[in-house]
Amino acid sequence: MSTEQSFPRVHQIRFAYSSLEDRIAMHLTMVAGGGHIAWLSRRALMSLTQHLNHVLKESHPAGEGGMAHDTIMALEHIGARAELAAQRDHERSLETGDEDPGAEPPIEWTHHLVTEAQVEAQDSHIVLALLGQPRPGEPEQRMRAEPIGGLALTRVHAHEVLRLMVANAHEAGWRIDQPIEWLNVRRDGAPTGT
Repeated sequence: MSTEQSFPRVHQIRFAYSSLEDRIAMHLTMVAGGGHIAWLSRRALMSLTQHLNHVLKESHPAGEGGMAHDTIMALEHIGARAELAAQRDHERSLETGDEDPGAEPPIEWTHHLVTEAQVEAQDSHIVLALLGQPRPGEPEQRMRAEPIGGLALTRVHAHEVLRLMVANAHEAGWRIDQPIEWLNVRRDGAPTGT
């Protein structure tokens, strides 16, 4: 994201596969209210997963200026999954019935086809920015890509977003041309065989 561009901030993200569209929908609940559904084609999803994997590996402190080894990434991923589980358990134990005002589900959703995604490491975060074209639109009509939403993810949350994208691709029956080997581990570190 070398040129400055403003992106609406995302509060919450949820993934779902649509067999009718044969696309993955990223439901983005925005900080300012409202929601966007960012539709990912197979090609866009595959490119985004590879780019996110690259940035995670390149920005890992153990990489010492290079790419972190898959073993290091697998261990970090196991730790990230455990940290997220602990966070969820803690949040459940604190539930008082008061909802976070920014978490209200949007009443109206706008739809965009993701045509570009930018991923980069900034300080201790992985920044993910999505650009695309509003839908519906004319078939094959190319418009200038507009910002859909941006997220500043901790490494833990970047791992989870990557895992969810790969899991939804698997659910959709999409073959990942360049599998991310370090994602295919059980909690004990052993390969899953998938």
